[in-house]
Amino acid sequence: MDTQDISSLELNLNLEVQTGSASASEPSTPVFKSPVLTNDHYSSSSNIGNAQSPLYLGRAIRATYLLMQVMVNAEPYKTRIYDLTVAAAEELAQKACTLAPLWTFDEEKETQTLNVPEYKRRFESLDSTLEEVIRLLSVREPTELSSELSKNAKLINGHQPDFKTEASRETEIVPMNPINIVDVFIDVEQWSLVFCDIVSEVSVVGVLSNGEGLGNPNGALQVLKAEFHVASPLLKTREIYFARYCKQMTVANTWVVVDVSLESIFPDMVTKCQRKPSGCLIQGLENGFSKVTWIEHNEVNYSYVPTMFRKLVSSGFAFRAKRWIATLHRQCERLKLLLEDNSDGRKSLLQLSQRISRSYNEAVRGSTDNHWQPLPTTNGENILVKTSFNVDNPGHPHGVIMTVATSLKLPVPPIDVFEFLNSGSNRSKWDILSHECATQDLAYFATGREASSRVSLVAVEPRLNKTLKFYLQESYTDATGYYMVYAPVDDKSLKALLKGGSSTEVAVLGSGFTVLPENPVEPTTGTGGSILTILFQITDENLSSPEYLPPQIVATLHNLIAGTLSLIQGSV
Repeated sequence: MDTQDISSLELNLNLEVQTGSASASEPSTPVFKSPVLTNDHYSSSSNIGNAQSPLYLGRAIRATYLLMQVMVNAEPYKTRIYDLTVAAAEELAQKACTLAPLWTFDEEKETQTLNVPEYKRRFESLDSTLEEVIRLLSVREPTELSSELSKNAKLINGHQPDFKTEASRETEIVPMNPINIVDVFIDVEQWSLVFCDIVSEVSVVGVLSNGEGLGNPNGALQVLKAEFHVASPLLKTREIYFARYCKQMTVANTWVVVDVSLESIFPDMVTKCQRKPSGCLIQGLENGFSKVTWIEHNEVNYSYVPTMFRKLVSSGFAFRAKRWIATLHRQCERLKLLLEDNSDGRKSLLQLSQRISRSYNEAVRGSTDNHWQPLPTTNGENILVKTSFNVDNPGHPHGVIMTVATSLKLPVPPIDVFEFLNSGSNRSKWDILSHECATQDLAYFATGREASSRVSLVAVEPRLNKTLKFYLQESYTDATGYYMVYAPVDDKSLKALLKGGSSTEVAVLGSGFTVLPENPVEPTTGTGGSILTILFQITDENLSSPEYLPPQIVATLHNLIAGTLSLIQGSV
């Protein structure tokens, strides 16, 4: 597609068109020394037998999963899980309907936080350790008592001593009716897609009840294993085993969906996060919308959190209720836009951008399996890489897929970093592949209430000829930070999409950026610094195996990350 096609392209899109200049300032091309390859064979097979290797950890996780499957489906455990979740639903409903003194508004965090002493007074009337002492006194001899108490000493009032309380509450009007929201939670595949920027992985350990029949999820009860993430490969995911229970309240068109960890039933489970009754109270409104009150309440061990992310995570900012409910609202807005939009071209672009966003979120997350490995180069310790091989997935390019990413601090407010990266006219200032090219936002359309939530078509015009290159780009803001993801789209695919063609036939991999506040106590738009995560996904059809990256490929990946960082640091 050349420049003479631009006007017809704009008419087909019927979008808000940018009329500013297409040119951009062009910093000189940075020069990097060739990195020294420290590992001639970057191969996962070299870790076999290592207790910290991905293979070893993967086996341990699978063993735990299989054991849980057997136990939760045994009749004695089913009854205990049911009783636990019914009590959890009652607690969640009370926490959702009660304000002060149970909840206090934290002006610094701009959210409602839990008054822990008041919570303990209401919901933990008797110290769990004291209950255990009373039980042991009634059934054991004094000599046995000492031994048993030592085993249970690590639990004080239901908490492990190195765990901290993380709890918040948020209410939002969401453009979806209650039963459809409930269905999102019950269908775990749909749940993981809607919350793909938080939920890394989810699997069903056991289904104890499907509810009251087809179309009525009241009483549905399942046990899940899930991992939650912040968008950086440097930060491990939160792995949690929990039960999810759905209950229709006596108040008309009102539902409770509650999650609760199973440590009280399976005390030998070793986790970094224990989920207290969390979830949402969903109240139907006359206009088909819902009032959703979201509760996040966890006991968390922060020892695994890297120093760079310690303030972000330990403050409760990273996984607070505001982030979850903002994601739900944004995804409902997208669905509403898809249903109401009369432009087939826009619908196709929106569907493709959603795939790009999911691809990015699936790639950028950390993992308990530790799929990421340091890039084997000098000065590449914080640059991580992982590989996979795509043979038959039509949604991804064929060949070896290489994902390279890193996170670093910038002494610039998150909003400034985001606005720089999000502007199509600035692309040549940070994108090595677009360097010395004229770039612009050719057109865009909004996807939500925030001005930053939009899908853009960015055009890149090389200096030597008139052939345009295109990137489909999506940006959005949530309660944690800012996101900008993109993927190149070839001329043929773009023309088909603008005519309403299926986006599933376009092979894409999402690359992009996440910008988080370094100090979350300050507002996201404040003067504090940023944590910037950069991720690129690249395919090479000529590589024969994902287990070995030749030195020249490693050097290319290193230069891509290092060059992009250098350009960004020199521009923001």
